[in-house]
Amino acid sequence: MNELKEYQKLITFISKWVDLSETDIERLQSKLSIVSYDKNDTIIREGQVCKYLKFVVSGVYRVYQLKDGKEITSYFNYESRNPLVASFVSLLKDKPSTEIIECIVPGKLISILYTDWTSLYNISESFNTFGRLIAEFNYVLAIERIESLQYQSASERYDIFNKLYPNLLNLIPHHYIASYLGVTPESLSRIRKLPLKK
Repeated sequence: MNELKEYQKLITFISKWVDLSETDIERLQSKLSIVSYDKNDTIIREGQVCKYLKFVVSGVYRVYQLKDGKEITSYFNYESRNPLVASFVSLLKDKPSTEIIECIVPGKLISILYTDWTSLYNISESFNTFGRLIAEFNYVLAIERIESLQYQSASERYDIFNKLYPNLLNLIPHHYIASYLGVTPESLSRIRKLPLKK
């Protein structure tokens, strides 16, 4: 019963984009499972082929890469921002991941085998449309992230971070945030002392 309640979060999310029939919902639920994660648990390892698409029920998750022994954070997944969790290049190309995804605040993820997910595209117009819309949405997010790193100052990126990820400052280690912003922890400390822009 609890699982059905948690599955409802995913159904509600999808229903913001498309209308789901009862048959659509039943087909989806039959392929889902719930996985719990503790702090520092790894969801995807570097070199592992990503086979599952996951959705945040609770918790916070970090996507990062290792470059010359240094961790570079790409983004965070949590319930109200980036709730779909996967190493997407690995998932879509069926190749080893260059990313690592870890749990930084304990929580739960809904999990579906990606081949099961894409099979829904073939039997449901709603799922097919959702797949296209969410791909377009994620493309826009990726472009915004690239432009932010290329054209905005560190303090501007920090202001945007606070708008995109409200409350995360109190939940996750600040060196993860510094890595996401592309600055040192010391620089982040200085930036945090500046007044936030409205």
